[in-house]
Amino acid sequence: MNIHNGRTLIAAFAVLAVVTTAFVVVLVGGGLEELAFALAGGLGIAVVVVGAYKIADMKGLPHSHSVAVAGVMLGVVYMIALTVRLLTEFGA
Repeated sequence: MNIHNGRTLIAAFAVLAVVTTAFVVVLVGGGLEELAFALAGGLGIAVVVVGAYKIADMKGLPHSHSVAVAGVMLGVVYMIALTVRLLTEFGA
């Protein structure tokens, strides 16, 4: 594998993420429906985080700032998921 080629590296990490997700869902006893939810959720989060990075990069921010913007977006998505979980679990 050519680690200096960005597309090859991204594809390798994408395959690794899908395999790891499938392994974890099967390990905890999930079925096909749970696997579909996990993969769809992961894809949605990846689109938000990578999209935030790409937009920041296109706006001319330095690489480190673009990574920071993507990290903040990941934190925002996590906080939204946590809030929804707490509200549905314990009510409002």
